[in-house]
Amino acid sequence: DGSQVLYRSSGINAEYGLLEKNTEIQEKMFEELRTQPIDRLQDLNKLDYTEKCLLESLRMSPALLRGTRKYKVDRRTKRFGPYVVKEREVRIHFSEYVMQHNPEWWTNPKVFDPERWQPGFVPPAFSYMPFYAGSRGCLGKHMAMMMMKLTLAVLVKNFSITQNFDAAKPPIMNQNMAVMRINNNVDMHLT
Repeated sequence: DGSQVLYRSSGINAEYGLLEKNTEIQEKMFEELRTQPIDRLQDLNKLDYTEKCLLESLRMSPALLRGTRKYKVDRRTKRFGPYVVKEREVRIHFSEYVMQHNPEWWTNPKVFDPERWQPGFVPPAFSYMPFYAGSRGCLGKHMAMMMMKLTLAVLVKNFSITQNFDAAKPPIMNQNMAVMRINNNVDMHLT
């Protein structure tokens, strides 16, 4: 559906913007993509470093920057957490970007570090939500991750990729929108 396209294009857009600034990480990921045979969909599961890069890209540049949830207030106490409220429902607004850059939950949150995603690493609950979480989580998150890996694998295996951006105006994330957008172009050339 449309949300998968949004996540896939936003994820890859963010990936290239972040890799542009981290050429050693980019080359390591490209080497994995070039050398790992992809003959079946199951082969995408062998792209461990690429998956770490994608997870970190989605942490640093979430596709959706803000979210809203409605919660029911306890009818007996009229409480929502420590607050007494008159309404039956409370609307909570939150920022995925802020949660995913909170130093309370993330070591060096402003650093692009795919190595934080070691086997067994699980971020604290609701601190990482590129596909939302709980009962509202995206049913297509595994499909979206697979499509991002497949897209990257096809590009890297079949093209020489060069990137260029103006060092005076590096790619930055526009946080004033609900959906992530990168300001300042990252020119990617496929040959």
